[in-house]
Amino acid sequence: MIHRFPWLLGAALLAGAPQLLLAQERDSADEIIAAGFSVLQTIDGAQSNPRQIDPLWANTSAFVKTKMSQEEFITGIRQARARYGAISLRTWAGVIRVRHGAGSDLPEGLYANADFSTRLPNGSMIFEKVTFRQEPGGWRMIGYVPRENQ
Repeated sequence: MIHRFPWLLGAALLAGAPQLLLAQERDSADEIIAAGFSVLQTIDGAQSNPRQIDPLWANTSAFVKTKMSQEEFITGIRQARARYGAISLRTWAGVIRVRHGAGSDLPEGLYANADFSTRLPNGSMIFEKVTFRQEPGGWRMIGYVPRENQ
């Protein structure tokens, strides 16, 4: 079941025939980037205090909660991030908004990927992607994937 977590992000990127959207006031890049930084700070804090990551579940999209348990979700994030350790610098690299319609593997709606370039203390770079779904209460997290190649 833990293997489903990366699938959610991949599905958000590839399912159906998504359309790239222009920025709109209700889904500004600034709002998405701020939400991404907030998620990443929570994940970073969990390196020294593992319970600090638990609040991410409360701000996770409802449809993710139907696909996996809180334990699977949190364990997936911890495992994905643990191999990289501390960071020395993180900057945002981009935001992509994707609309999924009827017939997609994901619920209809607006999704956003916030991408970050992250420098590790040894000088190497990783890239982190936080994926969100726009819901009535704001942007809700659906996935996190760190990777070594852009």
